[in-house]
Amino acid sequence: MLELGQIRLLRILPGKGSEIECKLSTVPLDSSPPYEALSYTWGSQDVTHEIIISEKICPVTANLYTALKNLRLENGQERTIWIDAICINQKSDAERSAQVKIMAKIYARAQRVIMWVGEATEFDGMAFALLQRIKGVFQQHGRVDFDFQQIGPDGKPSPLYGLPNTASAEWIALSRLFQRPYFERIWIIQEVVKATKAVLTCGTLNIEWEVVRDFARSLRKGGSLGNIEYSQSAPGVVSVNVMADLKTGNGEDLLSLLSLTRGYQATKAVDKVFALMGLASDHHDVGINIDYSKSAWEIYENLTIYSLMAHNSLFCLSNAGFYSSAERSWIPDWSNMLEHRSCLAFYGNKVFSASRDSEASLKVSEDLQILTVGGYIVDTISVVAPNIRKFRQAEATMKSGPLTWWMTPEEEIARFIVEATEMHGAKEASKRAFIYQEGSSRDKELSRTLCCNILATGERIDIDAAYKVYQWFNKLIYAPHLDSNQGPDVTGKEEKDFSPPGVQGEKFMHSVVFFGTGRSVCATEKGDMGRVPFGTKVGDLVCIFKGGKVPYILRQNGDGSYVLVGECYINGIMYGQALEREDLVYQEFKIK
Repeated sequence: MLELGQIRLLRILPGKGSEIECKLSTVPLDSSPPYEALSYTWGSQDVTHEIIISEKICPVTANLYTALKNLRLENGQERTIWIDAICINQKSDAERSAQVKIMAKIYARAQRVIMWVGEATEFDGMAFALLQRIKGVFQQHGRVDFDFQQIGPDGKPSPLYGLPNTASAEWIALSRLFQRPYFERIWIIQEVVKATKAVLTCGTLNIEWEVVRDFARSLRKGGSLGNIEYSQSAPGVVSVNVMADLKTGNGEDLLSLLSLTRGYQATKAVDKVFALMGLASDHHDVGINIDYSKSAWEIYENLTIYSLMAHNSLFCLSNAGFYSSAERSWIPDWSNMLEHRSCLAFYGNKVFSASRDSEASLKVSEDLQILTVGGYIVDTISVVAPNIRKFRQAEATMKSGPLTWWMTPEEEIARFIVEATEMHGAKEASKRAFIYQEGSSRDKELSRTLCCNILATGERIDIDAAYKVYQWFNKLIYAPHLDSNQGPDVTGKEEKDFSPPGVQGEKFMHSVVFFGTGRSVCATEKGDMGRVPFGTKVGDLVCIFKGGKVPYILRQNGDGSYVLVGECYINGIMYGQALEREDLVYQEFKIK
């Protein structure tokens, strides 16, 4: 058992061939010799390889074995490195708990963090060569927010800065690199954010973190490649931007970090929380001790009650809901990704104000089984559009293809909007009769509803620009090709004066996918459109809780209690309008 403040370091002995020999030593962290730290995925533990550590045979996963072979030096020098699977006794809950508490410091003190994404394939050489060319562009022009291609008068893209066409094999290889499982692992966030120096490594290929960071930032801000980086089919670009933002920011609280990283993977459910503790601005206050002897639900319960009672905040409810793994619908199961559903209360924190500036009224029962929340029933769900096509299925199809969608001209954007609209049921729901504000229309409200009226940056969407984009897509959404095998005419040639939407089209498409994933289009009895969590049923109640940024869907139980289905977007009530109704009756909801 390690003593307080101690760590183990692995010395990889030089050599060649399949046999790997190492030495393990114990040192004080504060006065340790220089070392590197490995950031990687464990991979499957079903297949292992044997290595020699301090004259003992030890099994390691295939991915770690490959990493050790590639990291081993052949020039007679040892390489000193910290690797969690080897340097922590994984059979001791006490040691794991103690080491995880200082893991942020371990990575911060490392001379360099190696971001090991796996063994190189024939495509990765092209990907790293392209990153080197992009590095040259950054060196010549500075870190700029530009597009890597331009759209000509004919609507076709052409490359910029001497880079290859974005439909080329090099760009396809780069997109595949950013789909590596490494980028979906929750632990990498802390490991890279805390690093003083980091390098992305694939086999024997290396490139500096700063190049990868600047590339991802350019994707985010640079036009027609811009807003695709948040797609769940490109987790690498998402992760790099998340890590870059956290490196330069003032720190997020734990619940915000959990919401931001909901789609990341962890082998153990408790690690969805523990992996972020070293980054959280409030980690000393949340009342959670890193302890692997506790169950995930104990940790989730403690965090929820802290948020509700210490901060009088409803934010945790926006990450909770009724799903099969939930013991209580009001406690978020952070191990459940909710179909990658993006949290409206998080991204719309500065935009939405459904309860205006009211204070939450909350009470948790003594047995911790029931949450009582004060608020109002403002509407009832009357229509829930069928999910014509599951987003995850379409996502898998895109992953298996050549991935030209990732860096596409406007015709591909249009095709994707058609798919997204069909997937989320908008085509079906839009046939129903809705009531609109004076001067509005079905299509304008639908375009607003599809994207939940916000961007992933938290800004309110430019509805006039979005509506113009939607008008361009409208001929496709209701076109005969949806019921045939014919491809849509997306070139804009049929309407010579109606040009493709360009950047605004991407922003609209991105928001549709980002906030539409895991949500269905709905209609309410009062005639509003909305986006509600998968699983919402006709008859479910639309409620506004005091202190809530967004509305919530409740389902009544037979005993007078309620189940929380989840947060929602409902047109016409996101900015406190519902509170002006004279027929509102305040009540307390007992949620199980």
